[in-house]
Amino acid sequence: MKGIFWKEGEAFTNSMSLIVSLLVRYPGIATISLDPEQKTLQFTFIIARTLSALEYQVLTKKIRDSLEAMAMLVGREGLQIEMALSGDHGMSFLEIKRDINSLLPEEIALLTALIDCEFQGELVCDQDETLEEEDQALQEEMIERMLEDLRDSRQEKKLIGFREEGRVLVFNRASLPK
Repeated sequence: MKGIFWKEGEAFTNSMSLIVSLLVRYPGIATISLDPEQKTLQFTFIIARTLSALEYQVLTKKIRDSLEAMAMLVGREGLQIEMALSGDHGMSFLEIKRDINSLLPEEIALLTALIDCEFQGELVCDQDETLEEEDQALQEEMIERMLEDLRDSRQEKKLIGFREEGRVLVFNRASLPK
């Protein structure tokens, strides 16, 4: 019986570590949400202005085309991606949801690079520090391993991670007040 609880604890710890590593490695990502029921990761980016419907349409086509091209290059089909845009007080919140089973670490790097390039200086980031190249490589290796572990493990907790004042915080969404 202890093995089962330990296994669930390990999946929970790996999921938390993945979220932390992603937020540390990619400072342009504002929040990451893990939904184990849908087996998805949702990335939220905050842009410091309101995007027009046309800008959003062009951006989503660019993101979808880029990710589909990458999937085709590595021989994966059936890319599941959902995008949504919301706004508040002159800010835009771009949400991109990907299924965990087909998500590649390289896709996350491509996605963040596209958004960084598209919104230079307008992307809200909590930290200005950039990781050294060695640290980036280590983070990317860890992300790849933890993403594989997440595919193979049974995670039951809905998690959300975000930055606040230079720290990365991860919470169980089920236990947050509504």
